[in-house]
Amino acid sequence: MLLAVDLGNSNVVFGLFRGRKLVREWRYPTNKFKIQKLKVKINEVIICSVVPHLNKRLRKEIKKKLGVIPFFVTAANIPGLTVRPRNKREIGADRVVDALAALTLFEGPLVVVDFGTATTFDAISEAGEYLGGAIAPGVILARDALYEQAAKLPRVKISAPKGVIGKNTVSAMQSGLVYGYVAMVEGMVQRIKRDMGKGKRVKVTATGGLSELICKYTRVVDKIDTRLTLKGLQIIGERIYGRRIK
Repeated sequence: MLLAVDLGNSNVVFGLFRGRKLVREWRYPTNKFKIQKLKVKINEVIICSVVPHLNKRLRKEIKKKLGVIPFFVTAANIPGLTVRPRNKREIGADRVVDALAALTLFEGPLVVVDFGTATTFDAISEAGEYLGGAIAPGVILARDALYEQAAKLPRVKISAPKGVIGKNTVSAMQSGLVYGYVAMVEGMVQRIKRDMGKGKRVKVTATGGLSELICKYTRVVDKIDTRLTLKGLQIIGERIYGRRIK
């Protein structure tokens, strides 16, 4: 079996695959993660990490508890994806993993929007090339920054109010966080499509914890897949080892 690990700034997500089927998924806060001893045989471990200072610890624990040397995906070693930007060390592994997954599952040209700690936009050409993208603060990060930096603003639940015009502070903040990000997605997608030029229709795929909430209020997103990163890691494992891990 294959263990996919998505090591993010906020959470570490684990996905256990039998072939291409995700049979189990679990997560920990990044600062409290641990490697469980699993009752099944793990053949391969594929990791996507955007927290470099935890890589050594993660590699050591996986080798000790699972008996496997993990493969860390980067923009420089990802199989089956041409990464156009020159400085590949600057590109988050999660962004190229999402791009490869979307390209494999839905074909290009594509825009992938990931609602994580940051909200990222990534463009993939019709020829299957990762072109680059844009990075903005994530919804939760923006909410927490308002609470921490503005004395009179509370920490609110991220949910959509009844209307865009908030009738009180809480609903006004919720409007900005939900409908404001909807507007950003719509505007950014429009601009990215324009920069990608004319040609085949560009599809838009969204992933990340808040993708279902934000994308509920826009029609620019064609497909939502909250497990896109895990699926991308499974695809990479299959390509690297040349077989379907059972």
